[in-house]
Amino acid sequence: MSEERTDPALAEALFYWQHPDYVVYHKDFRWYAISLVLLVFAVAWTVIDANYMFGAFLILFYLVLLMFENRPPEMVEFAITPEGIKSGKSFHYYRDIDCFYIIYRAEGIKNLYFEFRNPLRGRLVIPLDGQNAVAVRDYLLGALREDLEREAEPLMEQLRRWLKI
Repeated sequence: MSEERTDPALAEALFYWQHPDYVVYHKDFRWYAISLVLLVFAVAWTVIDANYMFGAFLILFYLVLLMFENRPPEMVEFAITPEGIKSGKSFHYYRDIDCFYIIYRAEGIKNLYFEFRNPLRGRLVIPLDGQNAVAVRDYLLGALREDLEREAEPLMEQLRRWLKI
């Protein structure tokens, strides 16, 4: 893509694109009604169980969901360089990444996933919208192991899409 690179360290990037920080799912009135009813029942249960902190946590979680719903996601710069990958303000060296895999489905799923050696770091998910997935894969194969056993989107990503969060 032809976006202007705002970080001078990205001058050596072999692949570069921007993507939204998170996916915004369209939620209709029914989603809000069901989620509010579930929240009320869950908070009522925490009161009956005298678990007030968890009730406060549930309310705060719901408010954060509403807050993110009402603001557009920021665009994040992503780059693949000879030393590693840069996502937003974070740079990850190839030695810190265990493997990568690409999930490409007709339903619109076209994501690049990075698994870190440290399991506490989680998973990095990068949308490949508008990118040549074959070229990205071919380059990454020279630096990282590809997990060919992954044929489906991770369960947490499926759950997030189903719940629209």
